[in-house]
Amino acid sequence: MKKVFDKLMHGGHIRRPLGTVFVILWAGVAVWSQACVSDESGTYGPYGVTGYNYTDRDIARFFVDGQGAGSSEARESGGGGGLYCCIDLPKHAKTLHVKVELGLTREQYEKDLPNETFETDIPMPPLPNKHDGFLEFHFLPHRRVDVAWVVFPTTSYIPNM
Repeated sequence: MKKVFDKLMHGGHIRRPLGTVFVILWAGVAVWSQACVSDESGTYGPYGVTGYNYTDRDIARFFVDGQGAGSSEARESGGGGGLYCCIDLPKHAKTLHVKVELGLTREQYEKDLPNETFETDIPMPPLPNKHDGFLEFHFLPHRRVDVAWVVFPTTSYIPNM
């Protein structure tokens, strides 16, 4: 290590270690970029995610096929959801499994109770672009969830806000 340091400090060249680092970095980037767009993988994506909440309860977090997908506040103009990056979707799936963890009510918080959850399966939305875009999850009353693929997130219309 001292020889390497001395060469660097005194203007020497270290071709083999730097060349090796370059090759490793280049190979890593090539593999990563291929994985993101490869049709040979079992998934489509990556897709950005946003959630629009039309209910009276905050959504502490939600998951899509086991992948964390964000949160969404209740009674917020614009739907209360931020952008989350990124999830992949199974190529041959007909449905998506969505698990929703609701925010605590005051009573649940005071009694130190766990978050209430529900799970549902929803139809896979049409995916015009298999490797880009966003998924908008719409959390509706009565524990209903809809999803749509979009080029870029829209603004939800939440009445009485």
